[in-house]
Amino acid sequence: MFEPFGLERFFAEHEFSARYLLCTSDCESMPISMLLELSDNAGLALESLTKTWLGYTESRGSPILREKIAKLYKGLEAKSILVHSGAEEAILNLYMATIQPGDTVIVNWPCYQSLHEIPKSLGAHVIKWEIQRSPARWFFDPVELEQLIESAEGPDRRHGPGASSGFGSGPSPSLNATTNSGSARKFSPGPNPTTHVKMVVLNMPHNPTGALMTQEEFSRVVEICAKRGITLLVDEVYRLLELDGREPLPAACEVYENAISLSVLSKAWGLAGLRIGWLATHRSDILDQVAAVKDYNSICASAPSETLACIALDNSEKILARNKAICQNNLAHYRAFFDQHVELFSWIPPQGGSVAFPRLSATAENAPWNEADKLAHELVNDTGALILPGSLYGKEYAAHFRIGLGRTAIPQGLDVFRKWLENRRKI
Repeated sequence: MFEPFGLERFFAEHEFSARYLLCTSDCESMPISMLLELSDNAGLALESLTKTWLGYTESRGSPILREKIAKLYKGLEAKSILVHSGAEEAILNLYMATIQPGDTVIVNWPCYQSLHEIPKSLGAHVIKWEIQRSPARWFFDPVELEQLIESAEGPDRRHGPGASSGFGSGPSPSLNATTNSGSARKFSPGPNPTTHVKMVVLNMPHNPTGALMTQEEFSRVVEICAKRGITLLVDEVYRLLELDGREPLPAACEVYENAISLSVLSKAWGLAGLRIGWLATHRSDILDQVAAVKDYNSICASAPSETLACIALDNSEKILARNKAICQNNLAHYRAFFDQHVELFSWIPPQGGSVAFPRLSATAENAPWNEADKLAHELVNDTGALILPGSLYGKEYAAHFRIGLGRTAIPQGLDVFRKWLENRRKI
């Protein structure tokens, strides 16, 4: 049904054998003992873990866990949260609950493969909203998004198989977006809104480029979706890892009632082993349908994972500050590395999240690699240092490779990379 997941197959081959992981997107994790010690009362935290009942948990997530997750968002309650076994399950369940053959879905590109592969495999017409770059930043253009929507909703499609029903049109949408002055702004979709694009999918901060929209750009995207009643899914797994003092964007579910925010404890919190992710939205009807699909796969989350997730969320401030500091420190190391090798590589430093997307320099005519696949293969075989070939995001990105900022061993891995490049020059 689905195409092989290139990125996950790559990590299955290399992640647990490579010595230096220079391309992972999660932040540095920790043992359970360290997580417990972060609590103001470590003894009580340990007791809550050891007394956890090892039976089934509630399908939507424990009420306590959902309450703690809801506190991450303005204006949401526990009933607006649906817990999953990681973000990947949430993506699958959401698409299976909402997407039907013939629906049109617009997905930012490049992206994590499941964001486009699953709706395509379900029979949807998937349109790529491609990232652009300037000398200073990667960015998605809201004007282009609107053009894609208008093109998809042309007269020849008005009553065709792309016409939406159910979730895409939903209740009359309303939007509370923040203006530059900080005041609330209301948008109305107009009378009898209909939409032929079922869903717009945005990952922000963006994997693999580290792009971060401005507040104005994000507000425009929300406005475009709101006036047409389009469901907006925002993959926010790298949110709260904004770099160089930048402020996080509001969560999509906070500013638009037809928006769904996706998050997980794997990335910004660095707790991938807990396998706790969630969907957050005001759309109770969507959550009901997703919950019905969840009955066919995980059913419920792990009880110990839910207990540990509650402890982590109680200590979010400490965990996020630690991980953001790791990313910021590693960003300085990467800047020095790429400044030293401008003849081989070019890059746009990330603005948010824990990844970036350098490329082989177009001016490196005598470079030994014309594609990053070859570079990655030789590097990991010779040194055990792992970078991620950009071709896993699409053949048009074959000259790029992904790097990660979230692990503490990045400086050592970069030293290995640097010495390897120096030795190759001597050959």
